[in-house]
Amino acid sequence: MAVGNDDIRQLIGRSCLYLDQEDFDAFLKLCAADFTYQIRVYSAEIRKDMVWMNHERAALETLAQVLPEHLRLLGTLMRHASVSMIERNGERASVTSSLIVMHTDPDGQSRLFAGGHYHDEIDIIGENLLLASRTVRLETRDVGIGWQAPI
Repeated sequence: MAVGNDDIRQLIGRSCLYLDQEDFDAFLKLCAADFTYQIRVYSAEIRKDMVWMNHERAALETLAQVLPEHLRLLGTLMRHASVSMIERNGERASVTSSLIVMHTDPDGQSRLFAGGHYHDEIDIIGENLLLASRTVRLETRDVGIGWQAPI
């Protein structure tokens, strides 16, 4: 059975759900062994990209272990990614998704936390899909403190 675009959309959706639940082990199971993750934001003031996070898979595993020791934004984040474009080239798919992240505080009040795009590279291995890389390109340049987890 061939991998379809719906399978790719489901992979992106599962990745968001696992990050929402802070189930980093499940998220990392969706990722290839050489997975890379970046958060980038363009700064109009300095006229170039700022790199807010740049990790390989092993560094993300370590980050997940030490996150409980960090000063954290109280409440939860909920990610919504809407796949805009899927370009397939053999055993690789490039996927661009619009991204909105909502923050809900402990009192139950929600607000927009960040907006941007996911740029994912996905390895297609037979009937299996693995995230090879994810670059988060945010439009939001001020997210405050306590957001050290992947967006």
